[in-house]
Amino acid sequence: MAITRQSFVTLATALFIAVSQAVGRAQDTSPTPSAKADDTKSLADYVDLVELRVIGADEPTKPIARPLFRYDDRVRQIAEGGIWAWGDGRPVAMIKSWRNPDGRRTRAFSLTSDELVVADGPQARSWRPESTQVEPKPLPDTPAPDSSETVRLRQLKEQARRFSAYEMWDPENQRFEMRLLVQPVHRYHDERRQILDGAVFLLAVDNNPQIVLLIEMLAAEAKGSRWQYLLARVCSAELHVMLDGREVFSEGRTTRIVGEPNGPYWHMVTMPLGGRAP
Repeated sequence: MAITRQSFVTLATALFIAVSQAVGRAQDTSPTPSAKADDTKSLADYVDLVELRVIGADEPTKPIARPLFRYDDRVRQIAEGGIWAWGDGRPVAMIKSWRNPDGRRTRAFSLTSDELVVADGPQARSWRPESTQVEPKPLPDTPAPDSSETVRLRQLKEQARRFSAYEMWDPENQRFEMRLLVQPVHRYHDERRQILDGAVFLLAVDNNPQIVLLIEMLAAEAKGSRWQYLLARVCSAELHVMLDGREVFSEGRTTRIVGEPNGPYWHMVTMPLGGRAP
């Protein structure tokens, strides 16, 4: 049967309306920018509610006022993740937090200091690690720290590029290569530890941080090497780190999970607060 011009116009109009309505429904169900902003804000609020104190200190350690890094991981279905830290000078501790597909949020505390701490916060028992995980190690074959802060940043990046890493994780204990996020997420100095300049680098699977790499230049009056590095986990996987191709760090999977908040790394899964991911 032949289709008249009028019939064709009517059919095309109906199809256009149907497609427009379908697109509108899809847009209505997608996350809005304000929802993501609320989620990031709630993480900041949570960090502010955590009281973290170095054992023996009179006052709590203040959090760094901004997130060190934000990320997501589509392969592992992780959304709106971020890393926050506490402390002036070398960060005392960090918290990595992300939203799971079911709306719950995972929070992972990691001790990045050579001192023990205790932390209390909403939805968590006290985190009280009984041991540290970082150990300063001399970084060989390094130049003298430059007097210029700009040049020192270039020197820090050059030394960070000497590190590589991989992890063994699910499914089936597969090997995942990490990449260095070459831009440091935090710079600091620490007179008490004679640190002239320090930087926090991240080793990540895609954009998902798994290892914190601290590289530090020591002041002229410090004894021994003028450069040192420290490594800390911010994940539960089996980890391997190489310096100039030679393995310098390896750790098995962590068992410090919910119910065992006494390790230098501890993660917990929390229920949404107020009907949204906290």
